[in-house]
Amino acid sequence: MVGCDALLLRTGSGPGLRSGTDLTYITGRMDAMTKKISFFRYIGFLLFFGLCIILLSGNVKASASENDFKLNVSDVSIIKDGSYRLKVYNLGPEQSVIYRSGNSAVALVSKTGKVTGLNFGETVITATVIEEGAAIAALQCNVTIGPAAVSIKLTKANLVLKEGKKRLLNTVVYPMNTVESPLFYSKDPEIAKVSSVGRIRAVAAGSTQVYALLENQQYAVCNVTVLNEEDYEKYCSGMSVEEILAENGDEPEDEQDPDESNTDEDSSKGDPSSTVNDNTEAKTVDRVTENNTAVNE
Repeated sequence: MVGCDALLLRTGSGPGLRSGTDLTYITGRMDAMTKKISFFRYIGFLLFFGLCIILLSGNVKASASENDFKLNVSDVSIIKDGSYRLKVYNLGPEQSVIYRSGNSAVALVSKTGKVTGLNFGETVITATVIEEGAAIAALQCNVTIGPAAVSIKLTKANLVLKEGKKRLLNTVVYPMNTVESPLFYSKDPEIAKVSSVGRIRAVAAGSTQVYALLENQQYAVCNVTVLNEEDYEKYCSGMSVEEILAENGDEPEDEQDPDESNTDEDSSKGDPSSTVNDNTEAKTVDRVTENNTAVNE
């Protein structure tokens, strides 16, 4: 019987089979269909994963766009009845901001982001970025409202620096719980520059004054003398600044009146505007406005 079945397969005769050629044709068609199914399945997987990648990329891009929005500050201290303007950076032309105060009894905020301190305390100002009527980002700023400063002193009223060196000018502000920070500025930035936190950088040899100013126009002043490397070594070896200037043929600046001399015990004075030139005063007003420690105009 085995030999008979083999013979039927070879000759193509027998029930259900027309010929050996038909069997080969059917087998080939089945193989082709299997390959096509595998091919379309492979294409489907590729399309599916491609779509997932596109969707994920869109989400990442949206998240990155949200992270681009930034407030100019995340924490700010304002004196009672004082104000500070918040700003949101990287806004698009179709985007706007809505500001809201977490406690309107402590601080109010205007439509333009101007925060005004009403009473002592803490609150949070939320800046919500709006696009096409929907909120796309929310930024927060911690706000502290506290008392204004009454007086200020410096731990050093005279300072000698070598060219290129830096020194932090320390202040003592009363009352101790004030939230006000003094405004620092230099009478001659070409000799010595000062940062917003009171760090003095010696630029070139010479003498100038650096002021620490409060909003009530009380101020403290530090006389700064900048020496080149050779003169600074003489100073460190024991020579006085006056001797060094005299040796170099430099005339010392006019001394202030004895009652207005700068000492560690009395470095707080009244309005320094008479000692500031027009250019310095204009720069001072701009800086004060930007940092919300404005001098009364």
